[in-house]
Amino acid sequence: MASEYWHLPPTLRGDHVLVRPLEAGDADALAAAHDDPDTLKYFPFGIESRPPAPETVAHALSSGRQVLVPVDLRDDRIVGTTSLYNMDEQHGRVTIGFTWYSRRARGTVCNPETKLLLLDHVFGTLGAQRAEFTVDDLNARSREAVTALGATQEGILRQHARRRDGSRRNTVVYSILAGEWPRSRARLTDRIARRVAAADDPAS
Repeated sequence: MASEYWHLPPTLRGDHVLVRPLEAGDADALAAAHDDPDTLKYFPFGIESRPPAPETVAHALSSGRQVLVPVDLRDDRIVGTTSLYNMDEQHGRVTIGFTWYSRRARGTVCNPETKLLLLDHVFGTLGAQRAEFTVDDLNARSREAVTALGATQEGILRQHARRRDGSRRNTVVYSILAGEWPRSRARLTDRIARRVAAADDPAS
């Protein structure tokens, strides 16, 4: 039954990325992947916005979120982290977030294939009806990435959280519904294919 999977962090394997549960021993690999001081700039204030370390990993493991790490299968290196949280089986909804990637993974197939694996899990294995994303309104790169998934912007939660620098964050809410996923999935698989082709093209 799908019910048991709502309580178990998944292990998901694609052609280019393995997405697996975070482990306590991943702290050093995550610290190495955190290669840009602005990576966590738009995370809400708190331990989640601090660079990876044993204490941040321990906190994540006790947070109640299903915390996952994408592993680049080219060299088996962790390239960031993401989470499933606010999981409500009764109402069939899941939030995907707390996501960041190393510079080496940006613009590659890693993020889109990770999202493909996660959303196939949410709508397929879990049978959820809604996947939600929440993004800082100033985070243009993340807003563009979520929109590229085919997500719909639903509204803005004003002054919703405190940023790391102390300023107040407006949070933009996006969603993809189960009935929208087949069309969004086709767009996403096409984007993955184009990124793979570009990476394989020596002239690109």
